[in-house]
Order: sequence, then structure tokens, then C-alpha cells
Amino acid sequence: MKRINYLIQKTLIFLNIILFGLGSFLCFIVAVIDMQDRLLISGILLLLLTFANQKIIYYIFKNND
Repeated sequence: MKRINYLIQKTLIFLNIILFGLGSFLCFIVAVIDMQDRLLISGILLLLLTFANQKIIYYIFKNND
């Protein structure tokens, strides 16, 4: 059971970084290139969402140990 929880946790962490982390990075890049402030704000919000999701993932799987 611990092995399954470990694999699920690592998968969720990987998907979180790939989806939200890469999305925020791309928002920052497009905001700098096109000089669009709304994309800069969106990138910041996605980055904050990435950190919040990480905390939630760690909290959920901390209780199962």
C-alpha cells in the first residue's frame, strides 16, 4: 500500500510541475515578448497555484504515512 501511495504522490507532483509550472513559465515568456500585463499576472497566479498544489499533495500523503 505504501508503494502505491508513493507512486501516486510522485505522479501528482510530476503532473503539477509539468502542467502548472510549465504553464506559468510560458505565461512569463509570452508576457515579456508581447508586453502583455495580463499574461504576467496569469503567470504569477499559476505559479502560486503550483506552490499551493504542492502543499496540498504533501499534506494529503503525510496523513497516510
